Amino acid sequence: QLVRYKERFKIDFQIDEELYNYCIVKLVIQPILENAIYYGVGHMDEDDDGRIVVSGEKKDNDIYISIEDNGMGNILTDNNKVPKHGSGVGVINVHSRIKLMFGEGYGLTVYSEPDEGTKVVIHIPAIPYTKENAEKLEMQKYSQRGEAYEKE
Repeated sequence: QLVRYKERFKIDFQIDEELYNYCIVKLVIQPILENAIYYGVGHMDEDDDGRIVVSGEKKDNDIYISIEDNGMGNILTDNNKVPKHGSGVGVINVHSRIKLMFGEGYGLTVYSEPDEGTKVVIHIPAIPYTKENAEKLEMQKYSQRGEAYEKE
């Protein structure tokens, strides 16, 4: 994407190394990152200093991953309204999938202001990485709140 958009933006990853020991749901960051590029910083000029910051941390028994851009800030912020196409579709799909997997307390929170940028926070349970937990997550053989997973 950096080549496609002629390096009009920069991406900074600030992931707490502790997260490397935990599972994540596949394909939850990619659609949000794509939205940050396509609808946020992708149309900015090089001298506008377009930036995306991907950060992650563990708090108590949960993981929070945020994707924040300083772009246009026009992403869908009503998690209950599904857009017909374009900005927000992937975000709504990720939100719905996380809620189905882990329960109502999990999912996405979107903060967006016109011309200020957008921040999407992914909230999932902290599931320790083991081969068995990764397989359960991959096969979607889990229960809400992660009770089916092995503890550390």
